Amino acid sequence: MIPMTRAKAVRISGLGVIVVGMALAIMMSLGGVAPKVAKTAHMGNSATPRTITPTPVQTVDGAQSHRAVKAAPAPDAEAAVPAAAPSAIVVAAPVVVPKPVVAPPVVGPPVATLIAEVEATGMEPGSNWTWTMGDTATHCGLITGAGTGCTYGADGLEYSIFAGSPTLALVAHELANAETQNDAVPSLLNEVAVAENGSSWSPTDAVASCLVEHFMGFQDNSAGSWQCPAALATIVADNIHDTA
Repeated sequence: MIPMTRAKAVRISGLGVIVVGMALAIMMSLGGVAPKVAKTAHMGNSATPRTITPTPVQTVDGAQSHRAVKAAPAPDAEAAVPAAAPSAIVVAAPVVVPKPVVAPPVVGPPVATLIAEVEATGMEPGSNWTWTMGDTATHCGLITGAGTGCTYGADGLEYSIFAGSPTLALVAHELANAETQNDAVPSLLNEVAVAENGSSWSPTDAVASCLVEHFMGFQDNSAGSWQCPAALATIVADNIHDTA
């Protein structure tokens, strides 16, 4: 009797297993996922139970599939777009054009100062001599230069006219011209004319340059290319006031 009872129990146990399996199959065919079912199995004679957890499967057209399905991203999970960096604004530096530097005109000492310096050396234009600033072309023709001057005589008087900024050499030459026209005798003019041989503008200018060389100590270069030798300049200075 004992063996029969055990066999019946086994059959009942087998029937229960079949019923549970059918229930799982029905649930899976409906698209559900089988819940985790803990099964206990005995290995050998070990008394330690082992828990087996079935892997969830997905049913496709009634068949089981183990393909993993990746979850779709959330609708608002868009890739972050970095904000565009602001463009740099390039401002061109203004071009500064330097203004041309205009040199101021060279202005020499006043003519009166230069005249006083020449007379202090011993040159004597004469008591009948006067000077003024004005247009030299009116009495002496066209003369070019930053400073010009000329001397002329009329009615026993001597006049020197200056324009611009005449140099000391030019002022000295005109005072010497006045002295020559007042005092030089013809013999002295002839002697100097032979020496300068046409290199001076006139015999009067040649004698005047000799006076500048003697009293001022330099060539005035105001009457052509004539350069009065120092020896001749001394003769002229010694005889400028001769009466015959």
